[in-house]
Amino acid sequence: MTFEGACHPNWSKSDFAVVRGSAALWLDGSRDYATIGRRRTDATRPPNGKPQGQRAPMEPSCLLMASAALLLASRLLMPRPGARPEIEGYRQFLWELNRLFCSLWHGLDSTSMAPLPERGPAILIANHTSGLDPSLLQATSRRVLGFLIAREFYEHRVFHPICRILGCIPVNRDGHDLAAVRAALLALKAGRVVPIFPEGRINPTSGRTILEPKPGVAFIVLRARVPVIPAFIWGTPATNRIVRALVTPSRAHVIYGPPIDPSALDVDGPVDRERLAAVADQLMDAIRSLQARALGGESVREPGAVATHDPDRLPRRTEERAGALSGDRAALRGA
Repeated sequence: MTFEGACHPNWSKSDFAVVRGSAALWLDGSRDYATIGRRRTDATRPPNGKPQGQRAPMEPSCLLMASAALLLASRLLMPRPGARPEIEGYRQFLWELNRLFCSLWHGLDSTSMAPLPERGPAILIANHTSGLDPSLLQATSRRVLGFLIAREFYEHRVFHPICRILGCIPVNRDGHDLAAVRAALLALKAGRVVPIFPEGRINPTSGRTILEPKPGVAFIVLRARVPVIPAFIWGTPATNRIVRALVTPSRAHVIYGPPIDPSALDVDGPVDRERLAAVADQLMDAIRSLQARALGGESVREPGAVATHDPDRLPRRTEERAGALSGDRAALRGA
């Protein structure tokens, strides 16, 4: 049987020429693809010698580059479940805008980004110096930070849209908001990052002093069992007013410490007030060590604050903190 007899009966002579040329190219590897194109053009050329509008076949190099471009585009554009970053799209725009604001207006100086895991839950703890602190922490973090924020600020018409975008958790100031604690634990269970200010309120001393920690942070850490990343903020405007802190130029700084293993915070005994006091102390010790490294021994004593570089007060005794927590409800509320 001839070659033409083995092919489709409706094929023309030009089709046979293309098949012969293609077979020769793959088997022999020595024929040029342009030659095959010329064969097809010659085979379809009419007797008058003018071509009938036949296109020359695409060069193999062009076809290879086009295929590679399509594969690369599909890899970049196709969504990959579980691998998409938290900060993208409009959040990426807001993140860049916030970082630009912190860098230009507040001279943000951070040696590195927050050592947060790329995925999964984590708790970020820091001292609370001003209303600028959330912006500084978010500017140095590549994860969305869902802050625990006072309810009156969360529900404010100016801050509420941003709080919704970041997934902030509103907290009552009475110190007994169990709903906020449950919301924080659910956020951590969902793999989010929850920042907490252990002091519980703004201490407008630009980081020179640190207040006593609240026991709520220890309860969340012990229940969540996720990595804890400490941070220290200083150089911010010395005011407890949110808007004034944002519009007042400053030279703000943020440094981060290594992640804390939650198993290292265990204290023998049941989860009672004394144990919460001990764990809260350990968490604040991580922030104090960053303060000592950043300020080099500088400290200022203020009522209700701890001059953390005083050797007589660092570290504080667990019994001292436990005594403040072991009283009645009024004592607990003031702790």
